[in-house]
Amino acid sequence: MQLFAWLVTYALLSCSVKADLLDATLAYHQGDYNKAQQQFYELAQLGNVDAIYNIGVMYLHGQGREKNPAKAYAWFNLAADFGLEEARDTARLIAKQSEQQHQALEDAYAALLTNISYEKYDQELRPELTAEPVHEQSVYRSYTVEPTYPEHAYNNGLEGWVWLEFDIDKNGAVGDITLVDSYPKNTFDKPLINAVKRWQYKAPSEIEHAYYNRSLLYHFTTFKGEQYQQSFQRQQKSYQSEISELIDAAEQGNALVQYYIANWLSSDKYNASKLLKYHWQKDTASSELLLTSARNGYANSQYRIGANLLRGDYGRVDRQKGLNWVLLAAQNGFANAQYRLGRELLNKQYVDYAPNKARKWLIAAAAQGHFRAKRDLAALLFELNEPVADIQQALDDALKLDKSHPQLLLLQAKLQQQQKQIEQAKFSAQAALNEARDRNWSTQAISAFLTLLN
Repeated sequence: MQLFAWLVTYALLSCSVKADLLDATLAYHQGDYNKAQQQFYELAQLGNVDAIYNIGVMYLHGQGREKNPAKAYAWFNLAADFGLEEARDTARLIAKQSEQQHQALEDAYAALLTNISYEKYDQELRPELTAEPVHEQSVYRSYTVEPTYPEHAYNNGLEGWVWLEFDIDKNGAVGDITLVDSYPKNTFDKPLINAVKRWQYKAPSEIEHAYYNRSLLYHFTTFKGEQYQQSFQRQQKSYQSEISELIDAAEQGNALVQYYIANWLSSDKYNASKLLKYHWQKDTASSELLLTSARNGYANSQYRIGANLLRGDYGRVDRQKGLNWVLLAAQNGFANAQYRLGRELLNKQYVDYAPNKARKWLIAAAAQGHFRAKRDLAALLFELNEPVADIQQALDDALKLDKSHPQLLLLQAKLQQQQKQIEQAKFSAQAALNEARDRNWSTQAISAFLTLLN
């Protein structure tokens, strides 16, 4: 149960990079109306109904700007379109009391709909949370190693989760792994990464190409035996205030708290989830809170929603909506989203293939230290026949993080071949081959290149 108190403290003291509904509301109550409206407007574009309603309130009362019943009418109607029916009653009351002609009110509403509307949100962003997942079974895990539960965490009753993304090569081996997020930090990360490195995947037929961005949210939970059930009932009351703090923070618009609770609710085996599910009882509570956090501007949640849409978690694979959410997270500076967007734009089977745009996002992610972005940026520059100096700089930058990486050594060999440095190319390619064998990675491309050299 110690973990739950830690969760409360961490989540309430942490803050997200982008302003959320709570930040905007605090600015509003402090009288900083310009800041509040700007933040409300950014959230309104994501379909945040509370932000939409609050803009209507500000126009109605002239807070930070002149009173404007027509614009208030428009924003309240928009809030009703997003499901807040009480806002429609307010709009009707404005129409009844307003001295303006009804057509002027409707014109203001129509003008607003050209920028923000539920129809646009429905077409471009809204996931169908109640739909059953539909996943393409292109590859499946054929060999699993369970991670070791850290002794200090187990002894102290700590539970948590780790979010990884990784590649699968043509051998079915797990390639490069990226730690996206985890809680608590630096507790379960290494045990899971060490285990996942040993996993193997297969396909119904031969794996024809590498798979990128396989996503995994792994939950570390302690065994819940009879003794635990008895102590859980006794300790539940002592954590009531912490539960209330979390619930209040989430409902007041703290996007980070919403994100953490969504993660806890995605499993029913946590101490935290058992307590929180007294309040959030719906089967879709985890997905709904994740979407709320995403509409509240939190990049991690936006990226997760986008990745889920690309994977088919909400009834079908929806590439356009998925990319829209990933783009929002990338624009918010989330390196994993920037990398994912770059990779997606390099997929030649789609009409949105755009290598130059992909390069932009890979550069952005690489600048934040994202290894797979550094790796793929060097490969892309080589493919685009960029100047050797630029390719070498990108390659050296990636090699600083993994000096014996097989793909990077192969790229080094190809550069050396271009410069007629055949012996150096053979040496680099052989080193790549040896390292690929050590890692149990596919050697097909390296062997083919060595054959070409010899």
